[in-house]
Amino acid sequence: MLDIDYQILKIIYRINSNARLKDIQEEIKKTKGIKIPLSTINSCIERLEKKEFVYWIRYSPLKLTEKGLNLAKELIRHAQLLELLLYNVLELSAEEAHVESEKFNLLFSCNTINKICEKYEHPSECPCGDTIVRSNSCYCEKV
Repeated sequence: MLDIDYQILKIIYRINSNARLKDIQEEIKKTKGIKIPLSTINSCIERLEKKEFVYWIRYSPLKLTEKGLNLAKELIRHAQLLELLLYNVLELSAEEAHVESEKFNLLFSCNTINKICEKYEHPSECPCGDTIVRSNSCYCEKV
């Protein structure tokens, strides 16, 4: 999968699985500062649908499958635990740590992320104040 596919999964999760293509486009513009064409987002959704991460009927809101929900949770958990590490070790501000963790969370294995979680005794909150998403198992894919 491409980085944008992972980003879209997280956006759908954060919008409570009622995202439309336009909502995804707006969220990417808000967080990344770029406007992705709807045709590109459509292609991403088609890839996610083929891999059974989303249910999608054209012109209807997207719904995460159980598989998609689990992967989205694990992706968000990765970013949140990296945010905690950056905040504590490098003393970045909570906002800086949040932004930076989103940039490279796909580069770390679940094993490394789980070690961060253990090091900080399974924290319940990340530095920006969000509750750290819990997942039952690792759904990371090799990137």
